[in-house]
Amino acid sequence: MAGCLGFIFIILGIVFLFNFPVATIGIAIILYGFYEFGENSKLKAKSKIPAIIMVIGILLAIIGFVPDEKSTANNQDDIKSETIEKDTKSEVREKENTDVEEKAKAEAVAKAEAEEKAKAEAEEKAEAEAEAEAKAEAEAKAESKAKAEAEKEKYGIPATVTRVIDGDTLEISMNGKTEDVRLLLIDTPETVHPSEPVQPFGPEASQFVKDTLEGKSVSVKVGIEERDKYDRLLAYVYIDGETIQEKLLREGLAKTAYLYNDLTLLNEFHTAQQSAVDSGIGVWSIPNYAHVDDDDGFHYQEEAEVASVSEPEPEPVSEPEPTTGGIDTSESYKNCTELRKVYPSGVASTHPAYEPKHDRDKDNWACEI
Repeated sequence: MAGCLGFIFIILGIVFLFNFPVATIGIAIILYGFYEFGENSKLKAKSKIPAIIMVIGILLAIIGFVPDEKSTANNQDDIKSETIEKDTKSEVREKENTDVEEKAKAEAVAKAEAEEKAKAEAEEKAEAEAEAEAKAEAEAKAESKAKAEAEKEKYGIPATVTRVIDGDTLEISMNGKTEDVRLLLIDTPETVHPSEPVQPFGPEASQFVKDTLEGKSVSVKVGIEERDKYDRLLAYVYIDGETIQEKLLREGLAKTAYLYNDLTLLNEFHTAQQSAVDSGIGVWSIPNYAHVDDDDGFHYQEEAEVASVSEPEPEPVSEPEPTTGGIDTSESYKNCTELRKVYPSGVASTHPAYEPKHDRDKDNWACEI
């Protein structure tokens, strides 16, 4: 225990010596003066030396503990320097922190501005794309509408063929209504006429129209005169960009007839018909059965009738007929086309121009529209 205390005292002494060297020497001299005083007391010797030694030690101790002005000033300078340094470091640290904060704030502001700009650009781009899309859609709609109008102008109104009545008469659904349509500028052999038998190539014409049109979408272009006396629409009927009339004529299943309404496609019809005539197919395969631009139907026995009257016969004795004042009241026309040039609406059975051959439906009105 004593050894430990001694060691501690030695350490404290060394520390004290380094911090207060003069005071330490003064204390040591004082202790030495006490030692000499003790020795003189033991020897009962009277000497002033121990007192002098202790006085010198006290003075040195006092001097050692009182710092000099220079040292104090240096210490104060050091303290001041340390304070300034600390303040400077603190300021620098604060400045750095402020700079970091300002930088972070500036970066945040810049980021926010960049995001706002990007958002604005994205919105502007989206708006421009939307406008472009809307414009393109509007243009597409306008183009589609213009195309539809052009097709309507060229090909007519969209419709669906719901039933084929015969080769030249259809039933269609158009604009929510059911209509009967009579094909313009052609005639096909009869199949459903109440007072006439089924004629050659009539069933073939009806079947061809069924196979081509029934249940399908078509375009119907109504003629200049919209309806006939049976309230049927008079029209061109298109499918795949061509009229059913041309298809029938090309197959030799129809002939051109009733040329008193819309003659817009007559040249095209004549061209299609001529190919069948030249090939001798369909109605053109039977001599004198069909006649171009004729309204009097199909006359299968016409040639035989002509032959039967070609032989010379005795001339009958003529008898005087009542005169009408020198005016010929009878009229005769080759066909309805010729008759309508004079009488556009046809003639009644009491009219001088009436002939039964022109009254196909036997209603006592010839060449009616």
